[in-house]
Amino acid sequence: MAPEPSLSGRGRRYGLTTIGRFCQFVLDAACSLRSSSAVLNLLGGSQRQPARGPAANTGQMWLLQLGLYELQRPKEQADDWVWVIDHAVQSGTLRCLVIVGCRLSAWQASRRPLEHHDLSVFALDPVEKSDGATVARQLAATTAATGIVPRAILCDQGADLKKGVAMHQQDHPQTVLAHDIAHRTANEMKRELEADARWKKFSVAAGAARQRLTMTPLAHLSPPKLRSKARYMNLEKLLSWGQAMLRYLDDPQPVADEPPDRAVLTEKLGWLEEYRAALAEWCAAMQVVHDTLTYIRRAGYHRQAAAELGPQLCPARCPMAQRVASRLLEFVAAQAALARPAERLPGSSECLESLIGKGKRLEGQHSQSGFTKMILGLCAAVVRPTQEYLTAALTTVSNQDVHTWCHNHLGISLAAKRHQAFTPVRGTNSG
Repeated sequence: MAPEPSLSGRGRRYGLTTIGRFCQFVLDAACSLRSSSAVLNLLGGSQRQPARGPAANTGQMWLLQLGLYELQRPKEQADDWVWVIDHAVQSGTLRCLVIVGCRLSAWQASRRPLEHHDLSVFALDPVEKSDGATVARQLAATTAATGIVPRAILCDQGADLKKGVAMHQQDHPQTVLAHDIAHRTANEMKRELEADARWKKFSVAAGAARQRLTMTPLAHLSPPKLRSKARYMNLEKLLSWGQAMLRYLDDPQPVADEPPDRAVLTEKLGWLEEYRAALAEWCAAMQVVHDTLTYIRRAGYHRQAAAELGPQLCPARCPMAQRVASRLLEFVAAQAALARPAERLPGSSECLESLIGKGKRLEGQHSQSGFTKMILGLCAAVVRPTQEYLTAALTTVSNQDVHTWCHNHLGISLAAKRHQAFTPVRGTNSG
């Protein structure tokens, strides 16, 4: 068996294949650092490689080096970059502005949603306080550091982000501000539902039903929990449950060979009958949202977007759905006017939100301790760990570079502060 490619230098015990596999186990297969180490131990033994695979701490440092290299490496100079920006927030006072970018020339021909590997990380900037001026400063610093003025900046409709981009445009009028379609659709559903007295009663009743059913033989019929945050971006499961439950109540089938007790079903879930008409309306509006999201995720904002999307939304079956469709088409038309002829601008920032979610997963149990060095794993998650990329990253970024960046940008973590606060001073008598 041919030896795997390796890096030269003192202490380089593991080859590039092992390093790449470790990173993919953690980033793509959602393995923990320790389980990735254990898997490589098993694979190493079966392939007659070193008796022990890398320790979890060793693999963690590879990820951090990879992430810091991605953050700091020179980006290709071009005028078709689109930046997607959002804040990552955890416990503590820090808010971290994440700026990622994609090349229009690479994405707009694909006709598919943005993926993590389409992105390059431009900035990861934790700050104590964020407002429009802070965001503008961060955007200006990123442009100065990279030499790139983006063609467009895509974000949700957060006040500080919008104001910061508007201030940035004063110096760079060629940059346009595009709004995320998912947040817009959520706002449209919020507008309709909060004006509908039936919705509040339904959501309260669903929450009560969940509590009543969770520890009973009918637990499998419990409604999904509506999130406390961004709830209007996560309605589909609850609405789908309502309609599925009504169909089941109309014709209850045995479950696990146990015939349903119709009297108990009626007692526990018969209240849904009151919302049969409402659920039909809400789901029709939700279908408009679904169709809009599906189209914009793939096609983006372009000059023909509203004309192409319109026929998909026009068969809306009820006044609520028609109102949502009309307002969304108006919004898409306004966003599409920002695009140049034959240009497609990404319209969904969900890829970045997913990336931030992966960063939180990498932080794992430490996510309640504020930002830690594993925030750099978020940057590593956009990387395709080819042998060429791994070689460049691990020969360019040292362990000390990682420690220095973390010290300068993150300071002392909440866990370290807690340890200092609760650890008795040596030599004192707590009794």
